[in-house]
Amino acid sequence: MEIKPKIGIDCIQFGMTMDEVRSLWGQPESIRYFTALKDRPEDRSVIWEYTNGMEIDFSSEDNFLASCITSHSDKAELNNNCIVGKTIAELKAVYPNIVLDDDFEENGQDYVLQEFELSFWVSDGFVVNVTVFPEYDESGNNIIWPGEGC
Repeated sequence: MEIKPKIGIDCIQFGMTMDEVRSLWGQPESIRYFTALKDRPEDRSVIWEYTNGMEIDFSSEDNFLASCITSHSDKAELNNNCIVGKTIAELKAVYPNIVLDDDFEENGQDYVLQEFELSFWVSDGFVVNVTVFPEYDESGNNIIWPGEGC
């Protein structure tokens, strides 16, 4: 699976509708619903989970378009480098700009590669997933949706 920074993974791109994703990968094996605040149920996300280790987040904030993609698969590659299963030291050797964003101690650490809009969740010293985010405008509030096509 090819990670395409600020665009998506493989043929799944930010800005796709649920129907577009379904036409490429089929019905997800699991669907989760997340509401951050009980008193604001209209602000929610629908997260599709696939057996290939992929999660696609469709947020109400973004009109339920694909706006975040997480991979737990050891087949996820960035520039032909596998990500999941590597140590953070191995990733830093290839991507020296990786920085620690949050340290949740025994629960894990969140590292980011800002210029690629990527986040790496590390637990027990190993990357367990990589999250791809779209590009945002200078205000940081508006997504710059990628163009069409794989």
